Amino acid sequence: MLAILDYEAVIAIAEEGHFGRAARRLGMTQPALSSRLRRIEEHLDARLFERDRGGVRLTPAGEQFLEGAERVIVAANEAADSARSAQAGLGQTLRIGMTQIAAYQVVVPTLLAFRELHPRARLRLYENTTAALERQLEQSRIDVAFIHPPFHAPGLTERKLASVRLARFNAKPDEKRPRPLIRFPRAEAPVLMGQIGRADADYDGPFPDTEADTMLGAIVLSRAGFGPFVAPEDYPSPFEKSTVCLDHSPTDMVLETSVVYRSLDRRPLLSELVKAAKASCGDRP
Repeated sequence: MLAILDYEAVIAIAEEGHFGRAARRLGMTQPALSSRLRRIEEHLDARLFERDRGGVRLTPAGEQFLEGAERVIVAANEAADSARSAQAGLGQTLRIGMTQIAAYQVVVPTLLAFRELHPRARLRLYENTTAALERQLEQSRIDVAFIHPPFHAPGLTERKLASVRLARFNAKPDEKRPRPLIRFPRAEAPVLMGQIGRADADYDGPFPDTEADTMLGAIVLSRAGFGPFVAPEDYPSPFEKSTVCLDHSPTDMVLETSVVYRSLDRRPLLSELVKAAKASCGDRP
């Protein structure tokens, strides 16, 4: 069985790309680190690194092991944090994922209601796209997520919280030449991209599509004149009011937001968070 230091050693070698630097980072000698890596590779019956004059690089097996090693270290650190928190009477830590839209739309009222019930609960927030957060839920890297359906991972329970109409915005309305709507990565937002594609089907101008992976990125691109973007009608601009889009054309597109968690996770604290979400946001149109 591998020890925590074995996982840390592989991570250090991969990140430093050099045995000497990795050994110094871990506080051991280079021969000791090389010996440890040999034992790890013998235990796994797999070669994790290729060595050359330029240093070391991961093999395909090493890349797979590194991904798992990082999860092991995160889990070990979180277990230690939970034990310290319990000893200090601070309660459990809930790892909560959210998109930028869900953050302002449902997460704030949910946490306000939850804090009233559990003022000593420890929370850790993660921001990402719906697809990435769904993967993190499936891998048990977060406990609950506020994201946008539909979902595809098995074993998840969904509670819908809000639905909002989307609108077409333009943060640089003085741009005279029409441009296509700013896109989002299809793998991360397939439903939204399908709607954007239909809304922009008539565009036949000379400009190429532009893409952003977050709503903030879309606003930045739009402000720089790269075209309009689609966002919830009430989405708050992170810029001063003078730069907020003037073209606010409603569409027939709708974005739903749900709270999602693993169906087998029946911890009382998680159930209380879901109840707080439904109570504070569930009656929204």
